[in-house]
Amino acid sequence: MAITLKAYADSGLTTELLKLSVNQKVDGSTGPVDTVIYIGSVEASKKFEAATSPGVDQIVLSIADANPGDGHEATEVKLALSSGGLDSATAGSSLNLGTQLLSGVANALPVHVRVQDATATLGVSTELSLATNNLQELSV
Repeated sequence: MAITLKAYADSGLTTELLKLSVNQKVDGSTGPVDTVIYIGSVEASKKFEAATSPGVDQIVLSIADANPGDGHEATEVKLALSSGGLDSATAGSSLNLGTQLLSGVANALPVHVRVQDATATLGVSTELSLATNNLQELSV
């Protein structure tokens, strides 16, 4: 059974986010672009924990790069649990989300994302996505 915990573009968990994308000017003048995504599940009465040491190990969110060395790199992306946390976040590093997450729109977890384009290339880049460590989904 597939895990129903996903990334969404909105707090209502209606628009699933399959790839990270931001608009940047080709001359690099845009600077960093900050956005908020939401981690959650629309399934009722579910709990998510790390598959290893459930309830003890962290649920970890990371940036996955389908084509390292080509296009954007994971090191262009910062993740944080608050907008203020983006300033001290390390680009390319994963983010601990806690030892458990609960399903439902009310429990959607906002994750702040900052993308600093290093490519200065016009176009849509689709090689970056979000990934978690192995999780288990339980009914509660």
